[in-house]
Amino acid sequence: MTYEEKIGTERFDAMVADFFANRYFDRGMRKWQGYYLSDHTAALKKQSKSEALVYPPLPLQDQAVIRAILLQAYAEGQTVTAQLNLQTPSGQMLPPIRGKVGGLTDSDVVNIADQNMAIGSIRHIELIPFAASTHQKNTPD
Repeated sequence: MTYEEKIGTERFDAMVADFFANRYFDRGMRKWQGYYLSDHTAALKKQSKSEALVYPPLPLQDQAVIRAILLQAYAEGQTVTAQLNLQTPSGQMLPPIRGKVGGLTDSDVVNIADQNMAIGSIRHIELIPFAASTHQKNTPD
């Protein structure tokens, strides 16, 4: 049995109204300031920095070129950088997506860096070359 059922709805509503009208003091934002942990402030700073970056629109590529690069990257396991033909509400280009091509579907969807996107929404794509090996084999003369 709830307290409201025990004393009646009218009396309970009057008690609640009296509490908020006469006894409760809202401290506003001061009561929330303790919840800002260092992790939160670091994440907020990182987000504001990334939003401040401006990504210029890269040249618009033909869909045949984009598909060829995607197929090559998938077949060879290479990393790509793809810029989508999408903008933020303020008119800025979205940051490029960098990662390996996880697969392509018959319905023109590609998976890059665990994100699914329509191939038609890709504006520009580039292959990231494999890092040159810095180790050389020692062979006897």
